[in-house]
Amino acid sequence: MTTVMILGSSGLLGRHLYNKLKKNKKIKLIHNGLKKRRINFTNRFNLEKIIISNKPDIIINTTGLTNLEKCEKQKKFSKKINYEIIDTIFKIQNKKKLNFKLIQISTDQLYNNKKKYGNTEKSKIHLINNYCIHKRMAEISCLKNNALIFRTNFFGKSLNQNKSFSDWIISSFKTKKKLFLFNDVHFNPLRIETVVNILSNIIKKKLYNHKGIYNLGSKDGIFKNEFAILIAKKMNIYHNHFVNINVNSFLKVKRPVNMFMNVSKFEKEFHIMLPKIKNEIKNEIRNYKKNENQIRK
Repeated sequence: MTTVMILGSSGLLGRHLYNKLKKNKKIKLIHNGLKKRRINFTNRFNLEKIIISNKPDIIINTTGLTNLEKCEKQKKFSKKINYEIIDTIFKIQNKKKLNFKLIQISTDQLYNNKKKYGNTEKSKIHLINNYCIHKRMAEISCLKNNALIFRTNFFGKSLNQNKSFSDWIISSFKTKKKLFLFNDVHFNPLRIETVVNILSNIIKKKLYNHKGIYNLGSKDGIFKNEFAILIAKKMNIYHNHFVNINVNSFLKVKRPVNMFMNVSKFEKEFHIMLPKIKNEIKNEIRNYKKNENQIRK
């Protein structure tokens, strides 16, 4: 029996991950609530208590304050959520001499290569806002402690009140109001379901002893405006009441524009072939339509 602790189990990725792993009878799951957080993990005493009492074999950290505006306005809170929880976990591990593996879910927003080809794990890091700074601090702490880090970006139907990017696209097009779509942001996200399946397979096949940073995304990239339009057309809600615009001329907090990642290192070392972005969109649209049909019934 493998004991897996999910940090951020009430969040966008964590909730899906819990639903997937609970089906495996060889895994004992520890979580911090599914609809809302039960324990404040920014408190070291709480974090130490739950780790020592449950003795996890694997901790998967899906927590994160991803609202960039909030990260700028509340720098200390961003640092607590996006960095200090991780640093505290390793301090507890080293102090108590615990033997667990940590898997950290990091971000593609650390990349901003000006050239068109995909960013590799060795590409230059761009710390253009507090979110990026604190996620990078967490990565450094992970690297010092032999953790496994996945830089990723994901989309798909949310199981809670927090909307994913694809949720926002669908709800926004349905309103038929004027939209602003970013035509300069290039990325290669995966479906939440794909990320969850990969994490599940890594645990099942005991591949979690890998360490270091891996890019985890679709094989090819797409611009965010193209991504939104494609989803809207496949959902039959497309309209042309939108304006293509550059992200950093529209939003106050600076964002990277080229987050497209080269995923060959992950494919080679984990022997998992990653899908193309259009196939990911097509498969996720099936989920949305299936859910809509169930609601109508």
